[in-house]
This record gives sequence, structure tokens and C-alpha cells, in this order.
Amino acid sequence: DTANNFIASLLPEVSVVVDAIDGMYEKTALMLACVNHGVPIVTCGGAAGRSDPTKIVTGDLTEVQEDRLLFKCRKELRQAHGFPKVPVPKKGSKPKVKKWRIPAVYSTEVQQLVRDSDSDEGTSSFRRCDGALGTSCFVTGTYGFVAASKVVEMISTNNMVKPKKQRTKKQ
Repeated sequence: DTANNFIASLLPEVSVVVDAIDGMYEKTALMLACVNHGVPIVTCGGAAGRSDPTKIVTGDLTEVQEDRLLFKCRKELRQAHGFPKVPVPKKGSKPKVKKWRIPAVYSTEVQQLVRDSDSDEGTSSFRRCDGALGTSCFVTGTYGFVAASKVVEMISTNNMVKPKKQRTKKQ
């Protein structure tokens, strides 16, 4: 309700929302609020444990790979809010997926994880989700620039992509 109330309080002035929230439940709530109110949103995935800013790309939330945060959000949207499941492609074919119209900024770089033997959770300044590298400012900055470019593209082409919850066959 809080995210819905927040987005409602911004209407009609808000043109697009840029989401850089690190918490899965809060991120999912903001995406859902934007869907409910028809407000375009650009969401950013997790930057922790990544070191190559050239691997940052954009695509629909349904197309995201190598991002645990966005994977968990997508799963929550499917399981708790009725968004359709993204089919697994058969070998040698591409699945036909109805996009959710939620542009996502994410990295195709495989996240470097902390091995349990290297982790001392009691004294380490790194959170477990930060991976072996922590969060690098040149990577998070790139996420922000890529998200901003997506917003500028939407505005300059007058193509404000409003998120849409596609109907599943059961609905």
C-alpha cells in the first residue's frame, strides 16, 4: 500500500520512475505500483560483485539473466501478483514471451560470489550480497547512466513505455 500511495501522490506530474532499490520486496512493490497506476518505470538490477561496466545492458524484465535481485522480483511478481511465467526455451529455439513492458538495466557479467571459507561475517565490512568485490562506484554509476539514457530515449521519442501485466491463460 505504501508504494501505491507514494506513486498516487506523484500523479499526474510524474513522467517516469527510475528504480534503484536494493531490497527485493520494496523493488517489487514499486514496480507493482507503477503497473497499477500505468506509470512507466525503469528498474536497475544488482551491481554487487560485478566489475565490468561494459556488460551492462537493457531489456525487458522478462529477458533478464545473471541477476539474482531481478530474478527474485520477477518470481515474486509471478507467484504473488499473477504475472505470467517466462517460458524456458526448447533447445535450439527462442521462446515467445509477452513482455511485461518493464525496462530493466542489468549486467550479463556472472556475479562473483564470496566463498564461505573467505567470509568472516562477524568482522567483515562486506555484506554477503556484495560478493567478492563489494559494490564498485564505476559499476553503479554506469547503471545510473544507462537508466537515465533509457528515460531520455523514452521522452525524446515520445514512447513512454507503460508497464503492463499480461493476462495469463487462466485469467
